[in-house]
Order: sequence, then C-alpha cells, then structure tokens
Amino acid sequence: MEVFWVIGLRSCLRLFGAFWIFGGFLTLQAARESLFLDRALEAIAMEKQDRLLSYFLLLGGLFTLTTGMGLVLASRLVFIPLTLSIISQLVYFGLQKRRFSRAKTTEEREDAQVQPATVNAFKTSCLVAIACGIGWMVGSLK
Repeated sequence: MEVFWVIGLRSCLRLFGAFWIFGGFLTLQAARESLFLDRALEAIAMEKQDRLLSYFLLLGGLFTLTTGMGLVLASRLVFIPLTLSIISQLVYFGLQKRRFSRAKTTEEREDAQVQPATVNAFKTSCLVAIACGIGWMVGSLK
C-alpha cells in the first residue's frame, strides 16, 4: 500500500512537471515579446521604459522550466529552482507594492498592480513545494 502512494505521488509530480515545462516555454515566449515591446516603445517614445515585468517574466520562465524538468525527473534538485522561483515571486510582489505606493497617476497604479494570474502562480508554486516536500519524505523524489 505504501508503494502505491509513493508511485502515485511520483507520477502526479511528473505529470505536473510536464505541464510546467510547457508553461515555462509559454512564459519565456511572453518575456521575449514583452522585451521586444519595451524596446519598440523606447524607440518610438524616446524615453526609457521600465523593464521590471519583462525581466521577472524571463526569470519566472527559466525557473518554471527548470522546476518542470526537475519534477519530470523526480529529482530532489527540484527544490533549488522551485525555492528560487518562490523567492523571486516574493521579491516581485514587494517591488510592485512599493511601486504602487509611489505611483502618482492612475496609469502608474495600474502598471504596479500584481496580476491575479501571478498570485495564482505563486500559490501553485507553494502547493507544489509542499507536495515535493511530502514526496521527498516518502521517497518519491530521488
């Protein structure tokens, strides 16, 4: 019976990892597009654009991709990119909160708001971290 839970959890983590690899590629694509738009707006408006979102999208995409790979491999090393992902999200939330409090216009406030999808990604990362911790304890991760 115990082996069933170990194999079942490992399979679920691997399946989730496959989705995260796909999500990582999508996030990297969104980061590439965001950086392109930032450069285009700089060229048109002749003023420097804030690339915070673009850089965090790039970082998030890399962490999501590597976390997905770690999950598919059922490796204990998954904790490294997963922890870095959670920390980077917390830093992003803090920076956006500071930007929101310093915003003077409605447009700046809108730009400084954290999107619900980002909050959901953070919650999902935390749940996956808990699942990985359980998987490590029962032997689902090598």
